[in-house]
Amino acid sequence: MKIFLQVLLLFPLFLFSQSKIDGFVKDEKGEPIFGVSVYVDGSTIGTITDENGYFSLLISSESNSILVFRNIGFKSEFYQINKITSSFNVILKEEVKELKEVVVGQNFFSRKQMLKLFREQFLGINVAGKNCIIENEDEIYFDYDRKTLTLIAYSDQPLIIINNYLGYKIEYQLIDFQCNFGKFSMNSEFVTQFQYAGNSLFTEIDSSSKINKRRQKSYNGSTLHFFRNLISNNWNKKEFTLYEGSFITNPQLHFKQTQIENGMYKIEVVPKKSIGIKTKFVNQFNMLFDNNEQSKIQFYTSEFYVDSYGVFTNYESIIFSGAIVSKRIGDLLPTNFLK
Repeated sequence: MKIFLQVLLLFPLFLFSQSKIDGFVKDEKGEPIFGVSVYVDGSTIGTITDENGYFSLLISSESNSILVFRNIGFKSEFYQINKITSSFNVILKEEVKELKEVVVGQNFFSRKQMLKLFREQFLGINVAGKNCIIENEDEIYFDYDRKTLTLIAYSDQPLIIINNYLGYKIEYQLIDFQCNFGKFSMNSEFVTQFQYAGNSLFTEIDSSSKINKRRQKSYNGSTLHFFRNLISNNWNKKEFTLYEGSFITNPQLHFKQTQIENGMYKIEVVPKKSIGIKTKFVNQFNMLFDNNEQSKIQFYTSEFYVDSYGVFTNYESIIFSGAIVSKRIGDLLPTNFLK
């Protein structure tokens, strides 16, 4: 899942139809691979292959998510779940990686400074973010492009994040991390744009009532909450309200929801009325959550799909800013989280 920051459902309990996805994972010689992690990206749904390379999962029969196959020494493979129709075989190719070195002199800043900035922007600076621990920070490499004032971070191994605030262990494969600054600095105060991308597997480590209350708080006003509300057409002052500029507007005038099958929805965005000014986006709105938290959303696509969990397609064409993206990994919940 990729989150863009510019400057960076509430459903009742519902039933999901499930289907079985299974198959075998082998190497290029046709030999089964034991212990391959197989998981639905961003969820708690996962397994590992047995000694025969066999895996089996029960997942939502229609999902926008990706099925990830990951194992040390091999290139990861990704499959769109809603395109899997039967049992299938997966071939993992060996991956040879060169050891990377952190050249502090070229980065102009110390590793300690870059790690501090990374934690703030990636994990968050609120109570949830501050209660996260990355167990293998040594796996993170940094580079700083002085021409573009951009900090880049990457890791060959999944980051092991212990979120004691929400009671999860997260294995996060960091694919992209870029942080742009308005001036030559390593201070979050001067961050102008931020983005990260990766795939993740959640494991629950605590499910006490205190933890569940915290999860609900993190869920409220999140992008997951927004898209679940969008497909259920649940708009009110305690949830989300939509605005054109500074005027409240009826969402049904701007979005057309069509339920396709098995809980999948097609969303069509009604283009903004032309007033003689050309814009790159299809439409944009301000919104309030709980009549308090203000955010903005821009659609650079006229249609996209949302599954019953609230996982949406075309994420690179739907840009959020404001309160809704102030939450980072520390507040991230698995996509199959239910109230």
